Amino acid sequence: MLRLFLIIAALPIIATFLLRWWFGIRIISSLGRTQCACNLDKWQDTFGTDHTPPSKNADAIIFAELLHKTALTDWKTREPKAAASREGVRRFGMAVPPLSLMCGLLGFIVGRLPIMAVIVIFLSAIACAAVFSFLSIAPELKALFITSRRLRDARIFPRSDDESAVLRTATALAWKKSAPPIFNLIQP
Repeated sequence: MLRLFLIIAALPIIATFLLRWWFGIRIISSLGRTQCACNLDKWQDTFGTDHTPPSKNADAIIFAELLHKTALTDWKTREPKAAASREGVRRFGMAVPPLSLMCGLLGFIVGRLPIMAVIVIFLSAIACAAVFSFLSIAPELKALFITSRRLRDARIFPRSDDESAVLRTATALAWKKSAPPIFNLIQP
């Protein structure tokens, strides 16, 4: 019975590794170091001074992180319930796997659970956190899309290649960050 639960828990974890790599890490590694140039005045006029780039020339990943932060900040003011729900899913993914591991280890120490059950409980918690995380990524991507449209309309980047690299990297960053933090230990 434990082997069946182990297989059931392993499937979403493997899918998370694949999704995170395909939509996130692969794109970040190919486009993240692309040198881009933006117009800082247009950036400040469009997005304000909270998340302004440090200079007009930087890697695409720096602009993408700032764009992602700007999108999340704008989303929190536009749709506070959806943003709070997404933040709750993030906290769930951060808290539940380690907590389940601690509870399982206590059960093992006391002698109530075999080590296989502890592993299954821990992997099931990771799988649940991953499933919840990827099921709730659509509103965050929509918020990023709205902010991307504002970036394109303002023509902040003089070259369309730079703009495209930053937008693709920002979307990839959202996919990478959407997985529970425990995946950062295994797949940085």
